[in-house]
Amino acid sequence: MKDTINGVSYFYQWLQPYRPSLPTLVALHGFTGSSESFRPVFAEEGSYNVLAIDLIGHGRSSIYVHPMRYELPLLVEDLAHLLAKLGIERYGLYGYSMGARIALVWAVMEPTAVTHLLLESGSPGLADPAERLARQRHDRRLALRLLREPLVDFVDYWQELPLFASQKELPLAQQAAVRQGRLQQNKFGLAVSLVYGGTGKQPSCWSALPQLACEILYLAGEKDVKFRKIAHQMKQLQPEMTIKVVANAGHCIHLEQPTQVRYEIDQWFVKGSGPQSAD
Repeated sequence: MKDTINGVSYFYQWLQPYRPSLPTLVALHGFTGSSESFRPVFAEEGSYNVLAIDLIGHGRSSIYVHPMRYELPLLVEDLAHLLAKLGIERYGLYGYSMGARIALVWAVMEPTAVTHLLLESGSPGLADPAERLARQRHDRRLALRLLREPLVDFVDYWQELPLFASQKELPLAQQAAVRQGRLQQNKFGLAVSLVYGGTGKQPSCWSALPQLACEILYLAGEKDVKFRKIAHQMKQLQPEMTIKVVANAGHCIHLEQPTQVRYEIDQWFVKGSGPQSAD
């Protein structure tokens, strides 16, 4: 399904048949991913609805729109508007990596709507202005490389990053499927997403963490040292946050351990608001 919000066409899909009496969990994928990324996690029906959205510049959502539409505050406004159009007033958010950054900004901007926040390998951004500027420069260089090279060359580079090293332990067929999904992306959309929606451009959410009142669960992979550290730094500011370290997983936990991720979500995401309706 598609809906146009402020000139941007967003593709979204219910990963299971929608049931108005159950709460909704909104799933937001990572960079080079799509709403299809979460199918292995939600292959079976549960006690909640799952709405997966292709983020701007990815999958079947808009690509060639004004670059400012990629900025996280404007993107979050669009996504919140989409949920309102669907008649869903309160919901949980589940984001992976880039999607987790978006989910966190969303929870800060829409505190009365977001009942639950699940962050898989996510970051509140960079609090230090110098670090933010350095990251912006890095992402611009990466975006230029992406535009100048064939997409296959960028995908080869991306999948070799140390952050994804543990994915080499997956079955070859599964690795090939992930690679194929990345190759189906549009390199212009990816490049603009890096420059305008990357970690360097993201508003820092560190200072907002103590004010969050929703239920928060952070999933970190056992092999992902960097984001395990970020999780514990976040917990110092938001003691109510629960951290779960998933064994035998790196950065992309839902890819490497989908059954365990589903178990953790099922244990955590409970009905937090009354029945909803969708148009």
